[in-house]
Amino acid sequence: MGTAADLSQECRVIRASGELDILTTPLLSGDLARAQRGAQIPYVVVDLTQVTFMDCSALGPLCVARATCLDRSGWLRLVYVGRTIGLLLRIVDLTGVFPRYATVDAARQGVVSASPR
Repeated sequence: MGTAADLSQECRVIRASGELDILTTPLLSGDLARAQRGAQIPYVVVDLTQVTFMDCSALGPLCVARATCLDRSGWLRLVYVGRTIGLLLRIVDLTGVFPRYATVDAARQGVVSASPR
C-alpha cells in the first residue's frame, strides 16, 4: 500500500493505493493521525479510488479517525468508485457512517453519490 497526504490545506486529503489489509493498515493509521494533527477543525478526505483490495482491518482506524474529527466539529469522508469497498461497508452496516463520494472535490463539497451496485 502506498499513501500520499496533502496536509497543507484546510481540508486534508489522504490518497491510498494498492491493498489495505492487516499489514498495510498501520500506514493508513499514521496518515490519519498526521492529517488531524495541527488542524483546529479537522476536515479529512480519504481517497480510496486507487485501492485494489480492502479488508475489515482498515475500518477500525477509519472509524476512530472519523470519531476524532466529529468530536472536534469536523468530518471524515471516503472517496471510492469500486463496488468492493461499498460491499464491505454494506456488509458491516457502515454505509450510513461512510457514504460514498465519487471524487475528492465532491467530498470537499459534501456531495454524496449513489453507491455502485
